[in-house]
Amino acid sequence: MSCMLLIPAIHREDLLATRVAGLTLAERLYHHGRKAGMDRILITVAEDSELWSIPILKSCLASNYSDTHCANIDRCIVCKPGILPDIECLKWLSQVEIKQDELLEFQGLFIFKPSGQGFELQRAFEHDGYSSLLEFLRTHLLEKTNACENGRIFDLTIDANVARVEKILFRSLIKSTEGFMSRHVERRISLAISRRLVNTPTTPNQITLLSILIGLAGAWCISLGTGLLQVTGALLFLLHSIVDGCDGEIARIKFMESRLGGILDFWGDNIVHAAIFTAIGVAWHNRTGSILPIMLSGVAVAGTFLSALLIYLSTMRKKASEEGPLYTSVASSPSNARIVKVADFLSRRDFIYLVVILAFYRHLDWFLVASAIGTMAFLAMLIWIRHKGQPG
Repeated sequence: MSCMLLIPAIHREDLLATRVAGLTLAERLYHHGRKAGMDRILITVAEDSELWSIPILKSCLASNYSDTHCANIDRCIVCKPGILPDIECLKWLSQVEIKQDELLEFQGLFIFKPSGQGFELQRAFEHDGYSSLLEFLRTHLLEKTNACENGRIFDLTIDANVARVEKILFRSLIKSTEGFMSRHVERRISLAISRRLVNTPTTPNQITLLSILIGLAGAWCISLGTGLLQVTGALLFLLHSIVDGCDGEIARIKFMESRLGGILDFWGDNIVHAAIFTAIGVAWHNRTGSILPIMLSGVAVAGTFLSALLIYLSTMRKKASEEGPLYTSVASSPSNARIVKVADFLSRRDFIYLVVILAFYRHLDWFLVASAIGTMAFLAMLIWIRHKGQPG
């Protein structure tokens, strides 16, 4: 079934220029339509519209019906300028049952089945195209008002709604699989930062690189081995984790996810973790002269990178053709296996708060001992999952 998302915006282009979380409404509608699997996205605008200057929209903008192929569309979802359906809503609307003589209305969205030639769509190119098309459809089809049963529909023609919608969109970025502290502490801070960065030219990869530098600075402070500097290093490690959350938030909210970004984020985190393990061992060795902390650091670093390599080979290398995100679980597909759930739990970063607490009490050596054991136990779990044929 061929499904078109149509936004008739002749002389209403100003509504589509409204910025929502770093993108114009037109761009966001385009991305929502693509993610929802729309076969065709068509935005009708005047020839002098500023929307023509947005590269990503070039493929779906049109100002003249004669230049547009609208035949053989089985279903058309008409979106009123200023209305934003989310991705789940569009997915559901593309499957909702509709008869040939019906016009279904959903809070500013209308669905109908065009004729084989799609001549009805010509009205979308007339002056005030949305009203012209809707008037024609209401004359020839039986209109039925319905409630949206899946997803949400936002009306951005009300100024106050833009801030509310942005807040909802950012909240939707919090994943249920995140650790307790990550959801309730780090995300609150990172989302506040991301909301201020989203309308700037800052890219997710730039944020990732910044977070790596912050983490390495934290490792350097810890390696110096004095109380205050180690506390500073631990706090920088925590800041690294917070900033690291911003790159994914910006990437997802602005549809800038990429394989390169996913790989940079994944390996950057592991490099920082390895640097922290090394720094604790160096500080401990400098304080005592013992070779044990160097050995423990080596074990923790080896466990970290071997685990990362196994996850990469098992769950990430297979996704070379995908845009991202790349790493969401130690298994390549969802699994209810207990060992997978335990491994996913251990891969979360709530342990960073333990680093901060132990730094305050000058007992980071305890953390290094636990890390040497824990990284090897985690590696053993990953090998077991792969050997037993669990997903991933």
